[in-house]
Amino acid sequence: MQNNIRKTMEDTFAAAAFAEAGEHDTAMEMAGIQATARAVWEKVMRVFDVHMSATCFAEAGCHETAREMLDAKESRQERPNLDEFLESVGLQRTQVRFGLASV
Repeated sequence: MQNNIRKTMEDTFAAAAFAEAGEHDTAMEMAGIQATARAVWEKVMRVFDVHMSATCFAEAGCHETAREMLDAKESRQERPNLDEFLESVGLQRTQVRFGLASV
């Protein structure tokens, strides 16, 4: 048990040193997170690709195709409005304000 903790600590600090030096791939490999990070990145890119493709179809006026790409079951018009939502969660008398902040 003690040796496992020691090895984990050594690997972590060695990986941190490589990461600080800009050797991110080596650091991730040393820390044992290469496969996990790559899998997460690939999933993010697949989701991004589908959403950007659906956006292109929607902007071209092909709304049904865009919904199909996103597996959207209902259109925006079929969803409850804000008042219906607030009532359903017991907040019907709550004042809601919207704002926009640029980043």
